[in-house]
Amino acid sequence: MKLKQLNAIVLVLALACIIVGAYQATTLKNALLPPIKKPMLVLYTSWQGKGAEEIEQTLIAPLEQQLKTLDGLMRIKSSVGAGNAATKLYFPHDIDMDKTYLEVLSQINQVPNWPAQVAPPRVVNQSSGANITLASAMLFSSEEKSKDEYIKVMKGIVEPQLAKVAGISRLEKAFNNTEQRIDITFDPDTLAQYELSTDEVAYALRNLKDQSGNQLTIGSRNYNLHFKGQLTLNELQDLIITVRNGHVVRLAEIATISVTPRDKWGYASFKGDRAYYFSMDPTANVDAMATISEIKQVFKNLNEHALKPYNMQISLSRDDSKSIQQALDQVYGNLVLGIFLACALLFFFFRNMKAISIIFFAVPVCLALVIIGMKLGNYSLNVISLAGMALSIGLLLDAAIIVIDNIFRHLRQNIAVGEAINKGVKEVSGAIISSTLSSIIIFIPIIMMKSSEAQLFIDLAFTISSALMASVVVALVVLPAAARKLLSKDKIVIEEENTQDSKWVNRFTAPARSSWLKYALLAFGLPFALAISYWAAPSFDVLPSPNQNNVNAMILFNEPLSHEAAEQRIAKRVYSRIEAARQLPNTPKFEVYGMFCNTGVCQLYFYPEEEGKFNEFRAWLKEDILTDLPGTVSYVMPGKLLNFALPDNRVIELHLKGDTLPELQKAGRGLLTHLQEAFPDAKVTEDSPLYNRVSRIEFSPNREQLVHLGLTPAKLNEKLVALTDGLYLGHLYAQGNALPLYLKGQAASSIDTLMNTEIAIPGIGLVPLHQLAEVEMSLAPSELLRVDGEATVALEIEPPEGAAIGEFLEQVKLEIAAYIEAYGNEQIYFGYMGSADNLSEFLQEFLNLLAVSVVILTVLMWMTLKSWRLAFAVILSLPLAVMGGMLNLYLIDSIDSQNLDVITMIGFIILLGLVINNAILLVSQFQTGISNGLSQFEAIKLAIKIRRRPIYMSTGTSILGMLPLMLNPADGAEIYRGLAAVIVGGMSMSALLSLSFMSALLSIGYFAKTSYEEELNINSSEINQVT
Repeated sequence: MKLKQLNAIVLVLALACIIVGAYQATTLKNALLPPIKKPMLVLYTSWQGKGAEEIEQTLIAPLEQQLKTLDGLMRIKSSVGAGNAATKLYFPHDIDMDKTYLEVLSQINQVPNWPAQVAPPRVVNQSSGANITLASAMLFSSEEKSKDEYIKVMKGIVEPQLAKVAGISRLEKAFNNTEQRIDITFDPDTLAQYELSTDEVAYALRNLKDQSGNQLTIGSRNYNLHFKGQLTLNELQDLIITVRNGHVVRLAEIATISVTPRDKWGYASFKGDRAYYFSMDPTANVDAMATISEIKQVFKNLNEHALKPYNMQISLSRDDSKSIQQALDQVYGNLVLGIFLACALLFFFFRNMKAISIIFFAVPVCLALVIIGMKLGNYSLNVISLAGMALSIGLLLDAAIIVIDNIFRHLRQNIAVGEAINKGVKEVSGAIISSTLSSIIIFIPIIMMKSSEAQLFIDLAFTISSALMASVVVALVVLPAAARKLLSKDKIVIEEENTQDSKWVNRFTAPARSSWLKYALLAFGLPFALAISYWAAPSFDVLPSPNQNNVNAMILFNEPLSHEAAEQRIAKRVYSRIEAARQLPNTPKFEVYGMFCNTGVCQLYFYPEEEGKFNEFRAWLKEDILTDLPGTVSYVMPGKLLNFALPDNRVIELHLKGDTLPELQKAGRGLLTHLQEAFPDAKVTEDSPLYNRVSRIEFSPNREQLVHLGLTPAKLNEKLVALTDGLYLGHLYAQGNALPLYLKGQAASSIDTLMNTEIAIPGIGLVPLHQLAEVEMSLAPSELLRVDGEATVALEIEPPEGAAIGEFLEQVKLEIAAYIEAYGNEQIYFGYMGSADNLSEFLQEFLNLLAVSVVILTVLMWMTLKSWRLAFAVILSLPLAVMGGMLNLYLIDSIDSQNLDVITMIGFIILLGLVINNAILLVSQFQTGISNGLSQFEAIKLAIKIRRRPIYMSTGTSILGMLPLMLNPADGAEIYRGLAAVIVGGMSMSALLSLSFMSALLSIGYFAKTSYEEELNINSSEINQVT
């Protein structure tokens, strides 16, 4: 096939790739961050009507004991409250979670003495991202609506419509649980009149269900047996309980029947209207932007049609899609701007639009190949992958620049176009392939990292590696074809070589000519670079903390309040203050606001009409809205963009263990006060109760009296349960569902009324409750925390705004050590979870990665250069680039907060690959000069003369490609600003100093011609022996 035909085919295929890539880009999923899988299972246990202590003793302790045998289990953490518990199981990152999930289900079924009336724990596999909330919503009305109306609309209208949205896995309705129960509420006085015991009523109500028997044969036919025991709620009122003196006592005479929510509802409001709050959990690998867009469309249709008859509306209470789209648009814009800046730089060097056009033809082709690869690999377009593309602009242009610059070097020597293209490509193909391989292999350790935070960089590694592989193919195949098409001797004017080149070469080779300058640079250069890097290094952090345009306020209660009290004392008062303030001219403007309250906290959120108004909002909330709320502590915080994908990524959990719960609470209270005083700007709160704030009525049975009456303590407890929260009787099929059935007494107006309640005892008569038990008021914790089977007290610490986790954690540890020494209880010990645990895990993994990367690079240099000496020479160029990266981070940190977070750290790994590429070009040319018989100085001078232009062009494109990402001031840019700063600073420092440093290094006797030839001979003999 003729060369022209081959060129045409290559160019047509390249254009086809661009078209396919452009189309596939519109079909890729959009997200803020890549999916992050955490190896964790959560077991939710529910036992309504039971206190935390009973649930702990009866359910959670045996459950934890059974689960301890699980393979790979690292930690068990259980939070036990009244009526429910959540048990979290933590596993290593390399475990098979599907297998572990099945093993957990098997172990649950083997827990000994599990109560028959308690359902097995519900297991949620959070390794697939189930702990992340996709969005939250409010169903609200300007009119007063009953709970039954909200439940009816949710179950009958909203839930069926949202079930059709592909990206939603489940609706989380724990705040306003729509699960219902049937309450048979009796009047104790009426029961006393009929001398009815709760046992008699319960006996009549149990097993109200249809039952079937075997078959009965009559004659030649078989008949199935069916017993009709099921009653409707209306029929239930006529249920016969007993007969007293010839009078048939029916249920309606002694009790009322009602269907009520199973759990107490929290208070929620939206724009001041009472609302029903729920959240939506995503499916694995969800397209967040597309799913939220579909949810909005569903809500719009519901508001226009199905909800109108109920005078209700539904709206997203938290819409992060705007912030996510804004963050993505910023990277898109910076990507385009970086391309234009790189184009301007190349025009400065080439002064030839055809050359620039050929080079930049590589950009759409390579990006198209990357997008096709992302589609095949099921990757998403997110901030990390797009930042990888922006970084890839400089990388993929490297190979194109080297090829085209070498072709033009031959054209300046009046060589024919075809021959210049062939020679130009052939001469640099080996260096391009080896340098590209070194850059790709550097990402292998990144892919091997297993921590949750490290999963962010799989997308980055894939994007850049794909771009590098594509750049080699495009530079060596596509661009030569394009050059043959566009370049011809009679159509192109070749610019003469710049007359200043010789002056620049002399400047860069000055250290090679001057002994004192050479040894001064070598003696002080590396130690100085390492010292400056250590001095300028910012504090360690887990992840950046980009803000978004919303304001959050937390109102913590000093003592638990009932749901009704939280609504009346806090929520209603705050709402009235907000509405009154909105009439004033100086009040900050906001589009949407909402509120949630439970027994321990109220949370408010606002979406300001204008960006950058957080300080104004904080002052307004603190001074006008949240002030003088009795028994509360309040915090005002900006919304965090990464909370959408990584909730609690800046929270440190501090655990106190080793002693009894009262002693742990006492130590925790003192430590809480100590840390709040030591860090007034930090948010230090209790994560488990430090005070016993829940009022509790303790009944102590009169055992002697019970024996005389023929009762057991367990039977008395059953009667007490029936008089209070309700005695569980099983399930009754009603309203299309099997609902739990409870027998409960009317709420007593006081303790005395309850204790004077008369209880019917068969064969004895009516006996007042106070004769059967003594009552005492006490306080108990609202929740119990267990970590690894031990009673635990926990504090939650969030650093001040802008403070790095690493430095702050060290300060916290010092304060804790001082507190422990002063407190004097040697039994108590401390542990850390959350960000503290994540940071230490990542740092260890990162240091291992750094060591492996350097070893890999050294081996690759030896394989490329066939010389350990030259390989080490290349490696010694790295500290200068690291110094540049650290100095740039220090500069940005002095202007705006910039910590050394995990995304920034990965920037240093990428920087190693970039700097190595330039060093390889220089050293390989030096090696070629030595092999061709040049002296050491002549080889250095020729290498700098030939490679200076491509090194500066590739360095410049890398810098300009990342510069917009570094300088972007918008919210959300903090995610990738540190990574971009490392690349810009490191490559700038490398451009300024690396040529002079390498000139000095290669001029020492260690790299002299005789020494180098001797090593080549040794390597050759070793290879021959192996062969």
